[in-house]
Amino acid sequence: MSTVDAPSRMRAPLFFISYSRAPVGRATGKPAEYVSRFFEDLSVHVSELVGPVTGVDAGFLDSSIAGGERWSPELLQAAGTCQVFVPLVSSALLGSDWCGREWDAFSRRTIVPRHSSASPHETAIVPVTWSPTNGTALPRVLRDIQRFTPTAVPDPDIAVHYQRDGVYGLLTMQWENAYRAVVWRLAQRIVAIHRSYLVEPWVPASVDELCNRFAEEPG
Repeated sequence: MSTVDAPSRMRAPLFFISYSRAPVGRATGKPAEYVSRFFEDLSVHVSELVGPVTGVDAGFLDSSIAGGERWSPELLQAAGTCQVFVPLVSSALLGSDWCGREWDAFSRRTIVPRHSSASPHETAIVPVTWSPTNGTALPRVLRDIQRFTPTAVPDPDIAVHYQRDGVYGLLTMQWENAYRAVVWRLAQRIVAIHRSYLVEPWVPASVDELCNRFAEEPG
């Protein structure tokens, strides 16, 4: 286990996007563009809600080598110091050893309520439906955590479309209003967790300390 110095803590992102990327040579096109857009839009909203915080990034999205060895010190640092873990749930993510290890890195950390009214059961993990996973066995770690769904949106059909098609589906079908509502409500959820809990840092010295949490007993 490695220690985290004060400057490193200040650079900790508020949220960490975990997603499965295409193998080398297929890491371009709409899927990559949509993930990038989603990350940028979410970062803008989170920054707007929390205001300027010196030395702190709104979020972290690993954009290094696609589909290969990508366990850089920067990634380990971000997974071990971020405050909210946001996995983009898809069949590809559930089959990804890398994403299962990212989940493990975050889930080992201690969550401390900032005030007495905060729930003692918060995980600070907010799974987002990225694309339908019909027919894919769900690992226990995902079944045990409630997925994000937008509430109090202008049109109740927004939540229905999101749950059925995911963020990727909303973008593919150009349901812009639904997409914007989902991202805004997600930003609010991330900031609410950040204001109510402190996730203590733990940065693994190497990937060898981590296990694939998706490889456990399936659903």
